[in-house]
Amino acid sequence: MSALLAARPAFLPPLPVPGPLRGEQVAVTGHRGVLGSLLAERLAAGGADVCAYPGDVNNAAALAAWLAGLRARHVFHFAALVPVERVEADALGAYQTNVIGTFNLCRAVILRQQPAWVFHCSTSHVYAPSAGSAPLAESAPTGPATWYGVTKLAAERVATELLGKARVAACVGRVFSFTHARQQPPYLVPSLRQRIAGMPDGGTLEVRNPSAVRDILDAAHVVDAILLLAMAGADGIVNIGSGTGRSVRELALAVAAEGGRHVGVAGRDVETGGLVADTTRLRSLLARASAAGASAAGASAAGDGTPERAP
Repeated sequence: MSALLAARPAFLPPLPVPGPLRGEQVAVTGHRGVLGSLLAERLAAGGADVCAYPGDVNNAAALAAWLAGLRARHVFHFAALVPVERVEADALGAYQTNVIGTFNLCRAVILRQQPAWVFHCSTSHVYAPSAGSAPLAESAPTGPATWYGVTKLAAERVATELLGKARVAACVGRVFSFTHARQQPPYLVPSLRQRIAGMPDGGTLEVRNPSAVRDILDAAHVVDAILLLAMAGADGIVNIGSGTGRSVRELALAVAAEGGRHVGVAGRDVETGGLVADTTRLRSLLARASAAGASAAGASAAGDGTPERAP
């Protein structure tokens, strides 16, 4: 991903070497999606034993049997029906997968009766958009503007209340906008890229809500943040974003510049609210994870027979 479009945030530390959760068995749902596939690959490359659920989370019995056969102490739940357009076209299916599928996963974790840390992937779409680009803290009012947001907010409640009742450690990551080379239209950035590529240079791109503000990260950076949250044993709700907002107009111009194109951007604003992350809690947790990783690396180096250097 071009640094022009989604640069790595300065507050996001590198993943430790060797990789996070090295030698551990890890359970992942939704491994065919962008975030789930990147996380599974990153874990496997770092030496983790990744067990990806091959079925449908709506099949409660199969999901429970799969998880019961694992010794995984980390469970990452990405399975969901997306994007917004598909969810709007299949309201019942979206609720079934996003909410009941999450209940099925939580139920399977609880019935297994083994210690586990669960990461539930949620979205910034659960928030009521702010005025302009004011950052949204985890305590900001919720008020989904889409059915996708409605289903994900309901899934959050299932995960936090059910796992909390069972005293299972859990983290809900509210992921703000992201993009990646694997992402396809109708997502925002690939749609802009596709449309601009088909335009004459110097033309005018018509976009919807050009003044709406979004916080966008490269999906690989989102995955790094999630893995560091796992290292920190984060709990509760955590925003995952860059903390910086750009309008849809600015994003379109960045996409054009990335491809060496010159375009104008026009359009009508129906909704102008912003979805920008307040990253205060994320920064604190990432700092904790970085310190834990450094401590573990130091202990490993001290125990491998190599003399320590004096400071």
